[in-house]
Amino acid sequence: FYLKFSLSLLRLKNKIMELKERIVDTALRLFTDLGIKSVRMDDIASVCGISKRTLYEQFTDREHLVRQTIETYVKQQEAMLVGPMSRAENAIDEMWIMSGHGTEFKTSARNLMIDLLRFYPQIFEDIVRKYYEQIVACSEACLRRGKEQGMFLGWIDETIMARGFTRYLYGLHRDFSERIIAAGPVNESSQLDEMRMLMMLFVRGITTDEGRAYIDAKMKDRKQL
Repeated sequence: FYLKFSLSLLRLKNKIMELKERIVDTALRLFTDLGIKSVRMDDIASVCGISKRTLYEQFTDREHLVRQTIETYVKQQEAMLVGPMSRAENAIDEMWIMSGHGTEFKTSARNLMIDLLRFYPQIFEDIVRKYYEQIVACSEACLRRGKEQGMFLGWIDETIMARGFTRYLYGLHRDFSERIIAAGPVNESSQLDEMRMLMMLFVRGITTDEGRAYIDAKMKDRKQL
């Protein structure tokens, strides 16, 4: 009896988890496409094929759902960055990967970040700001490795440069919110190429002779980077 009860309880928990994941995935897709403010709880319930009552059984209120959704989004972004970074050959390749990730992040998260800053500033501070600081730490570690690898100049201050690099690349500080809001639709591919080109020019300016030689060789065939 106990075994049957345990298995039934486990199946019930799995169903609840699957339902929560489905709701969060749906909310994330709608929030990203339309903006948080424009999406009603009724819209999320309708797309999920559940009642509004069932939705509120899983999430106490709208803010609870927004928080869970943003936490999921940030975890997805972390996974998208950590994997490629772990396979990078050196610090220059790491910065190339970060430049692509930052550009894609700003493009995909535009509606999400605008509404988060406007209507849920505490969630922004609690989750997104923490993620931003993780990116700063990652940038700083990358710059430090570049110096150890003999590819970046030894006199650069990686702490200062990491914060400036991340501010520009990810644009998550409030100072950048107006610029993000004002930005119109862009061609993602061309924006990515432009950002990477600018980033490599920037990185080249702080590299040693060995680092510049590496960048020059790679940039002849940009697909290699």
